[in-house]
Amino acid sequence: MNISHLDHVALVCEDATVSKDWYIKIFGMEWIHRKLWENNPIFLRKGACFLALFQAGSQNESMPRRGTRIDHFAFKAESREDYEAMKTELRQKGIKFDEKDHQISHSIYLQDPDGITVEITTYDV
Repeated sequence: MNISHLDHVALVCEDATVSKDWYIKIFGMEWIHRKLWENNPIFLRKGACFLALFQAGSQNESMPRRGTRIDHFAFKAESREDYEAMKTELRQKGIKFDEKDHQISHSIYLQDPDGITVEITTYDV
């Protein structure tokens, strides 16, 4: 089996519209396929990164919640400069974040409106 990349991450949101607005504001994502699926899911794109935002409790929610959960997902910054620019943007927007040095990478961690941890990482250390 050959896999080239992760296609999208599907998030079940308390309020998918609030999450859509947040991902657009914070990451500059584009809302695509607006006229399909009656906005459920809401599909967002930034470059080759895609998110599918599902409204909690909707019939389109593909899997019932179980005991396991997603811990976090990560966007990769294109360069160290982009990583540093993201920190500056987050500060200007008043968004709180934590930063960690993982020796092989540096990462920024922030919470989306549903408390899901979003990581921005760079291997340009």
